[in-house]
Amino acid sequence: MLLVACDKGEKNENQAPETLIVPKAINLSGDQRLKSTVRLAWFGADFDGFVSGYEFTQDQITWYYTTKTDSTFVFLIKEGQDTNDINFWVRSIDNTGLKDLTPAKLTIPIKNTPPNITLNKTLSTSDTALLVATLFWDANDPDGIDNLKGFQIKLNDGEWFDIPKKANNVSLTPADPTAISTTNAKVYLSASEEIGSLVGLKMNDTNSIYIRSFDLSQSYSELDTLSGLFFKGKNSDLLVIGGDRDRNSFYKQRISNVYPAYDYVDYTANDGADQPTFWNPTFTLMALQYEKLFIYSDKTTYLNDNTKKVSLILESAAESIEEYIAEGGKAFIIGYFNNPLDSQSNVLPVLNIERIDKNSKGLFLDQLPDALKSQESGYPDLGTNKFPETASPFEKTTDVISIYEGQFDQSFPYSGPKTLGIKKVNESTGKTFQVYVAASMADMNYDYSKVDSLFHHVLNVEFNW
Repeated sequence: MLLVACDKGEKNENQAPETLIVPKAINLSGDQRLKSTVRLAWFGADFDGFVSGYEFTQDQITWYYTTKTDSTFVFLIKEGQDTNDINFWVRSIDNTGLKDLTPAKLTIPIKNTPPNITLNKTLSTSDTALLVATLFWDANDPDGIDNLKGFQIKLNDGEWFDIPKKANNVSLTPADPTAISTTNAKVYLSASEEIGSLVGLKMNDTNSIYIRSFDLSQSYSELDTLSGLFFKGKNSDLLVIGGDRDRNSFYKQRISNVYPAYDYVDYTANDGADQPTFWNPTFTLMALQYEKLFIYSDKTTYLNDNTKKVSLILESAAESIEEYIAEGGKAFIIGYFNNPLDSQSNVLPVLNIERIDKNSKGLFLDQLPDALKSQESGYPDLGTNKFPETASPFEKTTDVISIYEGQFDQSFPYSGPKTLGIKKVNESTGKTFQVYVAASMADMNYDYSKVDSLFHHVLNVEFNW
């Protein structure tokens, strides 16, 4: 043992710690360079104390403190470059706060790795689109999400169009919804955010949509493609949404009797598989292409592939209907429920329902020619030859007008609200923009010509503005 003596009373000067990065050097070039995600380790030694922490930096100006001796770093490659040499320094700090005066340095040779992208075929419109197709994708970058710059899509043989990095979906609608051949496609990030247009959308024909991602070095991912997407055009100012699988034919016949042409979508087909995964924006943008909307629904619920929740069609569509009406649309809605509907259901405020009485469960309309008794001029009495359990009486909000009240089977004691139909008008113009009836029209079989009269009055009289 070597002893070093000092004079009595002499104080040793504190020595700075030393630092080492592992490895000391990375001698790689060309394709052998590292990816931008690198794990580094370091350690320090102090001969007259102990190391309490470390600081690291890439510019020797801004230092970051840590007590760890290793970490994973994602280094950025300068925009437009494919490779970069990253300088990295680490210095130890001893128990007195003294820092290594000669920090350890490592130069890290990194190279860019192209990003990747995949269309989500489960969530995207993939077969037939009536005026709106919504595309969803999953994307990442092996060099870190900060290295991803954005996305590009194109239609058929058109030009590439930039999509911002913040997006993971877009919706396409035709610039001319009545076009019979080729038109531009408007691009939306949401129902209210249009960001540009694509050229080359083929209406009433199949289309191919291509997508790719790109990073800061302008490296592009491989393409992903959605082929065979048929875009249907608009043939009427009325959109009809089928939501009662056992009565779809009945409602189509009623509409056909009073309206010369309409566009129809059956959202009960394939057990609801054709419903939009995201109703907003897909259904919202579709509805906004039309002046009038007729949507009817029974009490069946459907599983949504995105939310994994079961909902009534009217609940799924509620947000879209609200936005459609706010933008000046006119909505005719028919729907009844398994009484009482959940008081927190999002459809209640859209339908102007204050509450549904809990005692209305199991309630039957009476077998009368005026089972639905008119409360407003122009709305015919509607009758039934049976005792249907397909009505949902409710207490209306104060800003709507009652158009129908139900007459119920007296063998069932019920003293709750009897409203089964309302309309809502614009206060300044007096024009009707929403009509809701809470009973199945298929069960109003006393005289179906009266049901036709109701449809005519709503679609051709009330909505004729």
